[in-house]
Amino acid sequence: MKKLFCLFFVLLNVSHANGQTSPAPVLTEQNVPKGDDPSEFFTRIEVFNELQYHNTEDLFYNKTIIRTIVKIGKRFTTRLDLPFVYNSATTDANYPKSGLGDISFRLLGFKFIENPISAITASIEISMNTAESPIIGTGKNMLIPMVSYTRKIPEERILVAMIIQQVNSVSGDEDRKDVSYSKLEVIGIKVWSKRFWTLVAPEWYFDYVNGGVSMNLRTRLIYAPTPRINIWTTPSAGIFGDFIARYQWSAEIGCRYYLFKEMNFKKEPGK
Repeated sequence: MKKLFCLFFVLLNVSHANGQTSPAPVLTEQNVPKGDDPSEFFTRIEVFNELQYHNTEDLFYNKTIIRTIVKIGKRFTTRLDLPFVYNSATTDANYPKSGLGDISFRLLGFKFIENPISAITASIEISMNTAESPIIGTGKNMLIPMVSYTRKIPEERILVAMIIQQVNSVSGDEDRKDVSYSKLEVIGIKVWSKRFWTLVAPEWYFDYVNGGVSMNLRTRLIYAPTPRINIWTTPSAGIFGDFIARYQWSAEIGCRYYLFKEMNFKKEPGK
């Protein structure tokens, strides 16, 4: 984990130095995928559904999340996730297989550094033990600090981001295992037009309770039928490892709607 943070701060210093020594082109609305850039704060509502298949127990896990994100001023944001979960697993206790999952909320997201080509953000999130059934929740209250670094390559219409999360359980059901893991996610976004962009995001999980490293690979196709609406589909695959968050495959569909902010697409000079 220390190596991950060292890499993060090396990238930060390089980005800051470049921003001080050379002018950077300003990106237009046409080549910035606002909703998929972790450094962009916009008030919006998102609804998405993900179906996961875990072949270790021939298990299907489905979650529908209603997410609200509220921008506060220029540099702050909050977030609330309401998950509704179905787990196909069967237990001797005959627990309900579906219902409200663990609600999570972002206490505060803050943008520390921003220039025309890069940004650093940080936030603290809390996941609460609110699941209606033990098999659709962790049984733990968790604290989740997160740091993100984003860099834009305007001339190529590419955005690259790195997100580091540390997840630790702080209370909850004493009969359930503690939770402690790091998640490293690298995001690559290519904008093809003002209406369409694609995303690739490998994710690594470093489990400190059971040990080991696991990996998922997410891909996403995003379409913007109007400036305020995005719709997407996300086929994903589990690559290796046996961490509980690694699936064999998953499929997601979703939609987001921007509130209070005009998202007019501007025509680029010469286009």
